[in-house]
Order: sequence, then C-alpha cells, then structure tokens
Amino acid sequence: MKKAIMVLITLSLVIGGLGSVALTEGGQLINMPRDWVFTLFQYKGLLTVAMLLLAVAALWLSTRNKVFSKMVLSLYVVSILGCTFLINWFAPDFWLRSQQHNASFMSVEEADSRLQSNDDVFVLEINGDARAYPRDWMQLPHIAGDVVGGEDTVMTYCALSNLPMAFNPNMNGQPTDFKIIAQVHNNLIFTDRNSGELIQQVTATAEYSQTELEQYPVQRMPWESFKALYPEGQVFNYEPVLYDHVTLKLFDSALEPHYEGEPMFPTLSLEDDRLATGEQVWGVQVGNESVAVTTEDFTEKNQLVVELSNQKILFVNYEEYQTVAAYFVDDSRDWEVTEVDPYGSHASGKLERVNLYSGMPWMVWSHWFPETQLVNKQTI
Repeated sequence: MKKAIMVLITLSLVIGGLGSVALTEGGQLINMPRDWVFTLFQYKGLLTVAMLLLAVAALWLSTRNKVFSKMVLSLYVVSILGCTFLINWFAPDFWLRSQQHNASFMSVEEADSRLQSNDDVFVLEINGDARAYPRDWMQLPHIAGDVVGGEDTVMTYCALSNLPMAFNPNMNGQPTDFKIIAQVHNNLIFTDRNSGELIQQVTATAEYSQTELEQYPVQRMPWESFKALYPEGQVFNYEPVLYDHVTLKLFDSALEPHYEGEPMFPTLSLEDDRLATGEQVWGVQVGNESVAVTTEDFTEKNQLVVELSNQKILFVNYEEYQTVAAYFVDDSRDWEVTEVDPYGSHASGKLERVNLYSGMPWMVWSHWFPETQLVNKQTI
C-alpha cells in the first residue's frame, strides 16, 4: 500500500512541479521549450484537476492506513496548495497585476512632482490625445488600459525585452481581459481570460488562433520631452503595494547586467554578433522584412530612409527631445532633408507613424528577428 501511495504522491508532485515551473520564471531558468510552456498553459486546468485528484487519493489512503505522519502529510498538502497557487494565480493575480480595466491617470502637473527630467516614458498619441507611461511604473503591472483619442488601448511592457507595445485590446471584435502569465525567450506572454488565448507580445499574435492584434505606434522619450511636446497629456499612475517594493529592487538589480548584454535567462540564440549583445536598437518590421537602427546610424544625419517590403520608412532622430520616430513615406520628395516635426507633420501634411520597437537589446531583437537588416550593412 505504501508503494501505491508513494506513486500517487510522486505523480501529483511531478504534475504540480512541472506546471509551476512552466508558468513562472523557473521555466526559462532551465530553458524549457516554448511549445511546452504554451501546451502546459493550454491544459493547466486539466493538470490542476489531475494533481488534486491524485493528492486527495494519496491523502485518503495514507490517513486510512496510517502510512505517513501528520507532519509529512501537512507538508505534502502545503506543497500541493502551493503548486495550485503558482499554476493558476501567482503571476496574474498576485505578482504582476494587470491594470487593463482599472488604470488611473494624472495630469502632467501632478506627475511632474514625482518624475525626474530624464525618466524614461512610453508615449501613445492618437488623434492628438497623448498618454505617457513611465517605464518604472510599468514594470509590475506590465499592462495598462485606457481610451486614447477615442480608441480602446492597452499599453504593454516587457522589462526583459525592454519593449513597450500598444494594442487595441479587442480581439476578433470581442472584449478581452489580459493577464500576465510568464515569458519565453526573454519576452512577455499574456493571456486573454475571456477566450483562453495566449499572446506573445513581440509578435503581437495570439498563439492558438494566430489572430494578430492591431498595434498603435509607441514612441519613447525622457519625461522632460513629453512635458514639452504634450503639456495637456495624461500620465499613467501606479501605486505599488508593500511587497511590490521588494520585487522592484530585485528587478533593478537583475536587469542591470541583462541590459549590459548578459541575458537573464539562457533562452536566446546569441548567434548574431553584428552588434554588441546589449546595444539598444530601434526596430521596424514590415511584411516579412525587418531592420534595426542604432545611435551610430545618426552620427552624420538625423534622418534616414530604408526600404522594407517595397515600403519606404523614414527614421528621424529628434536630438532636442532625445527621441526617435519612424514614419511611412513615398517618393514625393527627398525625405532625408525634408523637415518633419516631432508630431510627424511637414510642410504639406502629416505622416503616418510606423510601429517602432524602441530600446530592445540587440540580443533580444536579433533572436526574434533573425533575418533583420542593419542600416550600415545594407544599400539604401
């Protein structure tokens, strides 16, 4: 009988341990395959039920036959409950709490008393309506929702990829409830609890249905630049709870070497050595083609044009505001010398912004976009 009970206990703990590792940072520490993470998440409900049924059977048989002491059984119960918590609620409901539906915002004047001039902010502007999302205040919630310029939006941020991306939260015409799950290959994955979908942030694509989320262009800049450009804008406000302060200190210490080029998790290919692993890039993808731009590319000029999938893209480095933007352009003029202001306007109109991946370390960008071009390596 003892052997049968041990089998039940072992099976339940293996299931619980596997699910707990996959749906926390532990999976990436051991380089768990991406497909495993997504599959385990898809069936986490069944795994939880199976684990609990095995545990109940083991406890009932052990109690009935007096096989193990109360101390051993208590530790086992705590382990099973801990696995249940880690698999189902730890990241989305306790640790990294999305603010898709309850985000609060404040005026520039209010935020100015809490932010420093050089604090990094992510800027979303739609129809003249602007929001700033301070990087430090996005590290824990990862997701903040709002209506901007009349459009439903969610700003997302992955600290490992150093990547802000904004989306229309409605998928296939249906409202969503986005929650953080974990990360794979140093990039955020989140779920829609309404549909059960998983979304990889950097690809903006739902894993199971392959639905592509509609993106809104994001620009990052120092706080002082946002104040100057959008004085009537609103600023995302995040008030951390007590244990959040511990997490933030851990994040800061762990991310420092990561941003210097030593990946926190061993899940990146690191085969592309055209740039230093930690060098931050501005990236654009159009169709199946992508390009990365570095600070060095703006040494001789502040505007440059690249072509991707037969579409010309204008990159502009606004030195005064310490920010870079990208726009779709045509052949109507020489865009490398045409003055384009920080709002995308020029003498004859206003340009459409491109979805810009701002600030990603080269090691992460080149992993997700292995065929990427570099401006100084291509003919423009």
